Amino acid sequence: MKTEILSQGAFAHMKVIIEPGEKFVSEAGKMVRMSANIETDITTRAKSKGGIMGGLKRLISGDSFFMSTYTASGSAGEVVLAPCLLGEVHIVEMDGSTKWLCAGGSYMASSSDLEIETKFQGAKGFFTGESLFYLEAEGAGQLVVNAFGAIEEIEIDGEYIVDTGHIVGFTSNLDYEITKAGGSWIQSFFAGEGLVMNFKGKGKLLLQSHNPDEFGKSLGPKLPPRRS
Repeated sequence: MKTEILSQGAFAHMKVIIEPGEKFVSEAGKMVRMSANIETDITTRAKSKGGIMGGLKRLISGDSFFMSTYTASGSAGEVVLAPCLLGEVHIVEMDGSTKWLCAGGSYMASSSDLEIETKFQGAKGFFTGESLFYLEAEGAGQLVVNAFGAIEEIEIDGEYIVDTGHIVGFTSNLDYEITKAGGSWIQSFFAGEGLVMNFKGKGKLLLQSHNPDEFGKSLGPKLPPRRS
């Protein structure tokens, strides 16, 4: 299987060359075009986990209820996938040693060998302002994520603080806690900074340069009212 990022930047998308016998999985609704010999199976599960409950948890997390599995019949074929938001696409090469956690809406696609499962954040999720669930990827293969704006990969060894709206994904060996951005809760509220995630440990972090929620809040009041 061969993957290629096309037009990296604001309008990034990707092409996947699938050989006979291979499979590739994406969030439903991401397909742009594909060869006529590509077959698509749409289900609520990724590999062997999830089922209907997995689909419901993905829906709550901000991802799609359905997953699409692509296979090639007879000869190699290609599938082109694209995210909904304007921004970069990034491929994580997983070797099986570390799990990755994807923030809601950032998962785009993956090799069929990866296990994709929805994980509850626990009490932390109620205070982040983000989804209560993360998508967990486990195994060896390619994990594809998308973001709003540019994606930056950061190596962490110690502590690192990130605004909650800029998280794309991180390795499971990083722990985190939710805290205020300013010196006090009042300062954080009036400064508009809100809450941050204080990561601790040694691992990798993927960030997006722009915050889609803040963009939506800025854009919403400028749009004309809906007509019934």
